This record gives sequence, C-alpha cells and structure tokens, in this order.
Amino acid sequence: MQNEKILTVSEFVNELKDVVNNHPSFKNVALVGELSNFKAHHSGHFYFSLKDKDSRIACVMFKSKAVTVQFRPKDGDKVVLHGSLQVFESSGSVQIYADRMNLDGLGDLHIQFEQLKKEYEEKGYFDAVHKKSVPPYPRSIAVIVGENSAAYHDISRTLAERWPQALQIDLLAYVQGENAIKSIVQMLTIAHNKKVDVIILGRGGGSIEDLWAFNERDVVEAVFNATIPVISGIGHESDTTLTDFVADYRAATPTAAAVYATPNRTDMLALIRDYKNQYYIRVRNKLMQEKKQYDYIINTSYLGKPEAIIDKKRQQIDYYQTRITHQVSMFDAIKQALQRFDVESESALMKIFHTHEQLLISGNREFARIMNYKLDNQTRLLQSTNARMENLFGQNLRTLDKNRQVLNDNQVVLVRRVERSINLKKSQFSDIIKTLSNNNPAQKMMQLFDKGFVKIQHDDEPITSIHNIAVDETVTMTLSDGILTAKVTGKEEL
Repeated sequence: MQNEKILTVSEFVNELKDVVNNHPSFKNVALVGELSNFKAHHSGHFYFSLKDKDSRIACVMFKSKAVTVQFRPKDGDKVVLHGSLQVFESSGSVQIYADRMNLDGLGDLHIQFEQLKKEYEEKGYFDAVHKKSVPPYPRSIAVIVGENSAAYHDISRTLAERWPQALQIDLLAYVQGENAIKSIVQMLTIAHNKKVDVIILGRGGGSIEDLWAFNERDVVEAVFNATIPVISGIGHESDTTLTDFVADYRAATPTAAAVYATPNRTDMLALIRDYKNQYYIRVRNKLMQEKKQYDYIINTSYLGKPEAIIDKKRQQIDYYQTRITHQVSMFDAIKQALQRFDVESESALMKIFHTHEQLLISGNREFARIMNYKLDNQTRLLQSTNARMENLFGQNLRTLDKNRQVLNDNQVVLVRRVERSINLKKSQFSDIIKTLSNNNPAQKMMQLFDKGFVKIQHDDEPITSIHNIAVDETVTMTLSDGILTAKVTGKEEL
C-alpha cells in the first residue's frame, strides 16, 4: 500500500488522454454505424452518436469539416465515419472527432440518384410537354416484366379481366442485376418494332439496389425517347425511380399500370347497352313518325279517289285557257289603239314642241333681264357700303389722334404733380433734419410726435426704408403717448 500511486481525477484523465491521443490505432479510425441524437448546432458544428445494435460512441464534427458533407445527415442514416479517437477532458469520456462522413453503400446510391434526377430535370426530361397520351382503347399492349414474376401475373390477370380484346405481347426481361440494363433496352426496341399501342414496364417492389437498373442512363434515355406511350409500374407505391419520372404515366404498382392502360370491359359493356337502348328508342320513334305520315297520306280524299285529282287539274286548265284568250283580245285592242295614236299624235307633238320652244326663248330673255337688274342693285349697294366704311374709318382715325393728344397732356400734368409732391416732401424732411440737429434730440422727437410723426422699429432696429421690412412682418410704432404694434400689409414706393 505504501508504493501505491494515488492520482487525482485530472491526473488520471491526462494520462488517459496521453495514451489514447498518441496511440497509432486511434489516430485514424474508420467506423460504420447509424446516426443517433444528431444535432446541427447553430455554430455549424455537428454533435451526434454513432451506434450499432450493441454499442454507441459520442462524436463531434466541427464546422470546418461539417461543410464538406455532401448530404443532409439525420437520425437513422447509415454512415461511414473517418476521424480520430480522443479524450474529452471535462467529462473524461472518449469521443470521435470526425473528419469525413459519407453515407454507407446504400447512401451513395441515394446521392447518385439525386444527382441524376437533378441533371435530367434540368434537361427537361420530366416536363409535361414530353408526355404522350395513352390510347383509350388499345388493340395491342407490350408487357416488359421479369419472367414468371409476381408483376407479370398481376398485369396479365388485370388485362384479361378489364380488356381481353387487346393482344398482350409478353416481352420478358431481366429487371435486376448486371444484365438488366441491356435486356430492358432491348425489349423496348422490340416493342417499337411490333408497333404496339402502349408499353407497360413493370417490376415488383424492392430496395433501391434491386430497382437500380431503372435509374441507369441507358434505360432512362430509352424510355424518354420512346415514340410509343410508356406506363411505368415499378415497385410499390413508395418506390420511385428515374424511369417513373420520364415515363408518360407513372402507376404506383404493376396492377395500377394495367388498370391505367385499359378501359374497364364491364363498364364498356354497360356503355354499349346504354347506346343500344338509346338507338332502339330513336329508331322506334322514327318508325312511329313515318307510320303517322303514311296513314295521313293514305287517308286523304285524293288518294282515295284519284279521278278527283284529274278532274280538278282539268278544271284548272280550262280556267287558264279562258284567261289566256281574254289577255290576247286585250292585247289586240291595245295594239289598234296605239296605231291610231301614232297618226293623231304626230301633229299634236309638233305643236307642243313649237309652243315650248317659244316659251323657252321668252323665258331666257326674262331671266337675263332679271339677272342684270339684280347685278345692278348689288353693285350700287357695294359702292354705298364702301363709302360708309371710308367715312367711318376717317372718323375713328380723327378720334384716335384726339385721344392720343389728351393722353400726352394728362401725362405732362401727372409728372408735374409728382415732382411738386417730391419737392414738398424733401422740404419737410429738410426742416425736420434742421430741427433735430439744432435742438435737444429727445425734446425734438416729442415735438415731432406731437406733429403726427412716429418712430417705426422692427426687432429694435429703426425702419428707414420700405426695403428694410417685408409684407406680413410685425413693427412697433412709437407715438407721443405710447407704442403701437402693427403688421405690414403692403408696400408702395414714392
């Protein structure tokens, strides 16, 4: 007991730290496990645990390393972690200081899937403009599935139940493994050569690894470039492949793909029955209408007695013959009257012509006389108007000269008055100045106030000119017995 070395906790943790931190096996470790208690701190650091079914270890990944992670970590992700094992002094615990973190094999496929998806989406492979319509009543359907697979049986059963009229062409392919890509592309080519109406590309559910052939470029490109509508029914509802995105229609399951590709035979038969009944009703109504028309024709009196129709037509012929004879007689009478008129009217027309000729000559002379009379009147009126205008213009000109002289006289008088007023003001101001200079200023000021003069100030400064004050400003006016406050409402120079 005397040789026992007793250490403090800190000393022990430091020794442990030296051993762990300097041990070659712990400087570069690679661990695989599942993320747990993952937290992305606002500082940018990652804090989490890495666990398997039996153990777990604390991990930290600082911001400088965390920014290199190519996916968004979350609890449950299976990852491969690279880093070093070190002792955390505060708690005395060991933890992994991670330098790199990648998804385990399955995770790498997810990354590749997202990269391919982004690439094809940017190229426009998923755009609706590329989607082809599935024919409503296909005559032939190509089924590309695995041989003797559950998907094959589900599709075949559904097609037989819903639309047995269509020819089902089975194109059995590898849908998983290294041969799947070439096999699927080959079957798509055969389907095009057979000129089917629609293609169903199906497979049962599985992991992303099992379904990966449907994410390969060759398969995706073949489906996208297909000239025949392609319906994808790959995996279960939760499974999604790139082929689903480029297909013309994505069904959740192989069975759903067969349903979408075909009409329902039962529904079609019911529809046909409805059409048949409607057609029967229309034909029956048409026959009844024609029968009524036939009965009406048969029951008319004319058809019952055909000789009555002939007698009536003969009567009409007699009537029209009588009218024609009458019209011919009238025509002859008119013709004779016209002949008599031609002889008698020639001389009468000549008389009328001469009479109108004389009237026309007389009328022209009268018209000329009237127009000359009117022209003379207008000429005299114009001359009279011109004389009046010249007289009026002369009067206005004389009035204008007279007014101009009056204006000049008034201007002279006004100038003289202003000069006298200015001289008077100058004399008054001279007297004031003499008085102020020869006597006591205060006494003389009061005398001036008594005479009606005032002292005007603004802000204690005297106002000696109208230019020293502005309109709307306030002034004080000193009088003999007090001070007034006033507001300037206007200014006018002398």
